[in-house]
Amino acid sequence: MKLGVTLPGWLRARDEQPIDDVIAPVELVKAGLMLFCMIVLVVVSSLMVIWSAHQYRILFNQQQELVQQWDELQVEWGQLLLEQGTLAANNRVESVAIKRLGMRIPEQVEVIRDER
Repeated sequence: MKLGVTLPGWLRARDEQPIDDVIAPVELVKAGLMLFCMIVLVVVSSLMVIWSAHQYRILFNQQQELVQQWDELQVEWGQLLLEQGTLAANNRVESVAIKRLGMRIPEQVEVIRDER
């Protein structure tokens, strides 16, 4: 049954070219082997991404622990500096010198000059 309507060019059936050669099994094996290799490479690549993300998380946790230790050491260092400043104060040194060492403040300062 034919209608009197002409079809556009893109809708018309084209004559297919006959297949002269049969695809050889070797070519199918090559294509299958290539596909298998690509799948293996994709899987290996994804496993490497997973491994590197895991290593990143481990190293990040270690870095955070080291930063926390650094902060604690900074606080301890500040406390030690305060303690050193307290122990080295002039009035403390003078009181320790008098009490423990039996030193005394001189009553008269004598200046001796050496003129040659």
